[in-house]
Amino acid sequence: MSYSQAAPPVGDQHRAAPRARRPGLFLALLLTSALAALSGVFGAVLVFAGGKDMAETNVKDVIDDHPDVLGLGSGFTAADFKQVTGPMWDELISDRQDTLTARATMVAIFAVFALIATLLARKAATWSRVLITLTALVSLIPHFLIVGDYEPASVTALSYLAIVASALAVVLCWLPAVSRYGREVKARG
Repeated sequence: MSYSQAAPPVGDQHRAAPRARRPGLFLALLLTSALAALSGVFGAVLVFAGGKDMAETNVKDVIDDHPDVLGLGSGFTAADFKQVTGPMWDELISDRQDTLTARATMVAIFAVFALIATLLARKAATWSRVLITLTALVSLIPHFLIVGDYEPASVTALSYLAIVASALAVVLCWLPAVSRYGREVKARG
C-alpha cells in the first residue's frame, strides 16, 4: 500500500467530529462525588485511628453534656458514672467503640464504591451517573446514623460534608448540560 492509499482523504466531508466540550457542571459532578467519598474515608480513618480512646472520650462527652440521654440527673458527670458502674464502664466503652467502628466500616465501603463510580463516570455515560446516584443515596444511610447520634464532632462534621456533597452530586448527575455531554460523547463513539 502506498502512502497515497493509506493517507486519510482530504476534504470537508471527511473531517472528524469536533470533540465534545466538557461542561463545568460535569467537572463539578466529579468533584462533589469525589468529595463525598473522600470525606467519608477521612471520617472512617479518624474512627479507626481513634479506637478505644475516641470511644471513651465520646462517652464522657455525652454523659457530661447530656446526662438526661442516659436518664441521669443534671450534675451527674462521667467520672461519677464510671465510679458507680465499675466494670460495666469498660463494657460501655467497648460497645461504643464497636458502634463507631461498624458505622465507619459502612461509610468506608460505600466511599470506595463512590470513588469507583466517580472514576467510571469520566465519559458521563448514563449507567455511570445511575451508579453515582445509587451509591450516593445508599451512602447517606450511615451518614444519617452518624449525624443523628452523639458522634465525635470531627466525624459528624465530615458526615455533614458527605451528605451535602452526595446530594449535590445526585442533582448534578441529571442536569441537562451533563446529560447532553454524555450523549455527545456517546455519539462520538
